[in-house]
Amino acid sequence: MNFKNSKLKLTALIATIAIPLTLSLYVPTMNTTDTTTQRYIVSYSNDQGKEQIAQVADQSTNDLHAFNHLNMVAVNLTNDQKNDLATQSGITSIEQNTTYTSAAQAFGGNIKTVNVKGNEQASWGYGTIDAQMASDSGYTGKGVKIAILDTGISAHSELNIAGGVSEVGYTQSYADDNGHGTFVAGVIGAQSNGKGLVGEAPDAQIYAVKILDSKGNGSTEDLAKGVDWAIQNHMDIVNMSIAFPEDSPAVEQVLASADQNGILLIAAAGNKGTASAATDTVQYPAKSSHVIAVAAIDDNLQRADFSSSGSDIELTAPGVDIVSTSSNGKYELRSGTSVAAPFVTGMAAILKQAYPGSTNAQIRQALNQGSIDLGAAGQDNLYGNGMISFQHLLGKTSILASK
Repeated sequence: MNFKNSKLKLTALIATIAIPLTLSLYVPTMNTTDTTTQRYIVSYSNDQGKEQIAQVADQSTNDLHAFNHLNMVAVNLTNDQKNDLATQSGITSIEQNTTYTSAAQAFGGNIKTVNVKGNEQASWGYGTIDAQMASDSGYTGKGVKIAILDTGISAHSELNIAGGVSEVGYTQSYADDNGHGTFVAGVIGAQSNGKGLVGEAPDAQIYAVKILDSKGNGSTEDLAKGVDWAIQNHMDIVNMSIAFPEDSPAVEQVLASADQNGILLIAAAGNKGTASAATDTVQYPAKSSHVIAVAAIDDNLQRADFSSSGSDIELTAPGVDIVSTSSNGKYELRSGTSVAAPFVTGMAAILKQAYPGSTNAQIRQALNQGSIDLGAAGQDNLYGNGMISFQHLLGKTSILASK
């Protein structure tokens, strides 16, 4: 027997058998990379961090938004991209964009269509804060630029919209498809034209900054974009009749920048009030130290039961059964802290016109010092420093006269 030939035949046989066995055991490696993206707000500290973000954004079609006044961008990232970016030098923070429902702070269920007479003011609110003193003194908010960050503003015979922008993704129009923003605009700037209402600062330049959708929902990114737009376009005052349940470090950076750029920031405290008012229910952005938090009172000068409370409350204004402009071209009645905030905004606009050299910090201080104390003596969690009033803010005895 030729062992040599037998060995070669056996080796060949084993090889023949092994080949299909090897092939049957081979399983192609599947690509398990998750390509799902989420929206993030990324902050960076230097050019290296900026370049790292740019490289990630260039890897695929990416809707990258760069903020004008901060080292910050909004960008779509996969989970792997986010984790990788977080380890890179120059990246200081990565925050997921968050959307909140019912951010608009007026009650939809209480909306009522109403009729108004020529040159009528918004129910009891204007008389309560002595708004007539401003018009009697010839102050109408002329030349003051106000950005209303809301659901947009619709065309209305009573409103003169100076311009605006839409920061929501589904439309480029800043027209109001909810009604909330149009109402807020009327409290501030309804024209003195004999047709109906007269706003607190009828000659102020009103800008519609649409950051909430048709249901009144909004995101931290769109809020940050709205404030950034206000900085870029040199607004004097920003009204935010909105409330989010949680703060946002990214938005806080933009608010701080706006404050530093001389913009007065005013926001609704929120409608999360409890009967006992024992817990802190003030919402964001009103909770920010850069923002005036406004609570609501009724026509008995009592805290509205829905009005949020807490140590961040700074001022109080009328916020129950107030009449203003409707997005359907008519007028309506609403309640909420979002109704109270524009009363403060309108007053601030009057002061900015009357004392144009005053800074945002000085106007804020004057609003607090000129308020009428309500509730417990001194600042409290229900009314803050008190109800806004023009009594000590205009004329020779004005708090701002010597500024």
